[in-house]
Amino acid sequence: MMQRILTLLLLMFFLPLLHQSKAQQITISGQAPSFANTEIVFYRTADWISGTEEVAGQCQVSDSGYFEISVPVETTGQLYAYLGVYRAYFFVEPGKTYQLVLPERKDKSPESQLNPYFEPVEIHLGLANFSSDELNILIMMLNDAFIPYYDKHVNDVYLKPDLQKLEDDITRMEEPFSKFGNSFFKEYRRYHYGILKMLANQQRVQSISDEYFNNHPVLYANPSYADLFNQVYDKYFTFLGRSGTGQQIYKDINETGSLKALLKTLSESNHFSNDTLKELVILKQLHDEFYGSQFSRSALLRILDSLTVTSHIEEHKRISGIIKGKITRLLPGYEPPSFELLDTEGNIFKLSDFKGRYVYLNFCTCQSYACLNEFNMLADLHKRHKDRLTIITIATDPMEEVLRQFLIKNQYAWKFLHFDNQPEILKEYDIRAFPTYFLIGPDGRLIFSPALSPAENFEQKLFDTMRGRGDL
Repeated sequence: MMQRILTLLLLMFFLPLLHQSKAQQITISGQAPSFANTEIVFYRTADWISGTEEVAGQCQVSDSGYFEISVPVETTGQLYAYLGVYRAYFFVEPGKTYQLVLPERKDKSPESQLNPYFEPVEIHLGLANFSSDELNILIMMLNDAFIPYYDKHVNDVYLKPDLQKLEDDITRMEEPFSKFGNSFFKEYRRYHYGILKMLANQQRVQSISDEYFNNHPVLYANPSYADLFNQVYDKYFTFLGRSGTGQQIYKDINETGSLKALLKTLSESNHFSNDTLKELVILKQLHDEFYGSQFSRSALLRILDSLTVTSHIEEHKRISGIIKGKITRLLPGYEPPSFELLDTEGNIFKLSDFKGRYVYLNFCTCQSYACLNEFNMLADLHKRHKDRLTIITIATDPMEEVLRQFLIKNQYAWKFLHFDNQPEILKEYDIRAFPTYFLIGPDGRLIFSPALSPAENFEQKLFDTMRGRGDL
């Protein structure tokens, strides 16, 4: 008995170390004078269903323009950095060294900085240390060869597809690359060709699914696989729901909220040959359909929670956690995205600093008439309810100095913060217009998302809420 306990303790200690040992360090460096004294943050895609990003590493560029960083990498995949107007990406393999060639610095305009939906220019970063069989060089060459064929078949999309011509084009594209043995590059090519077939064969999604996904391993780190997967299984539940068998999907979700019933229905559709692919498709639908009108949100969340608990695939548990965090981040009853923002005096404030109080959070710009028109009403709210209610305005003016001068002139008494050191907050809170309001409870969870504005009788709603929660 004692020996079994000792063995279990040893496993508990060494398994995390074994997992960490799978990652190998890569070294990224470069000389980029135009980026001197700036910070470069390298990201990877945490999962390609939700598109959630995670930081892989960050480094400071010296005053001479030199930068260097080591990043742990478990498997071959893609890293990228946001460099002004560019989203600059490159591919990395565990244990290798990369000397990057960055583009000349080109910052976003003030208007682009204010736009949370700005689309950066995609560029593949060059390397100073490369060989003819280096993965980045091969992918660049493939993409250059791929574009003319893609354009050609885009132009033919409304004509009767000539599948033999398509296969001949794929053979021609493949010929110069078939000698390279890199397994990641081989699969990257294969799924790139699948995108062409998908384009020319749009009415036969099942055939693409059978050829590229059924009975094939899931390539979680390959963006080419991800691109084709997201196209093939786009709105899959809606597509399947048109069939007799598929109608059952709506009952499985909206009436029973049962993952077990949903899995059974999908098994009867004969579209899937294994549970791994079936689960991955379910995860995509739970994410994509959450803000649609076909399915109950609470039922989708129940199924997502069930999958997290019952799945035997650790990667799917991880993805389901990411998806849940994303789809619930602005739902009443859940904690909203956190922030760490500066006021005009350089003090850092976190959302968690205000826990225990009602928080009336709003996003404004000091140059918006609609915002300015409501600031006087916010001032009145602050005077009347400052003992229980904290008002926080996150100003999105491109220059922090604009906010500083505005507050010097107007002397408003509630908390003003500037979004500059965390611009992604606009996307995290899905800000599409100014002003936008949220009400957060003393427990740190959203009550109204979005909330009424002061001009929409927010005060009465606040009274009703406080009274209903026993705080008045």
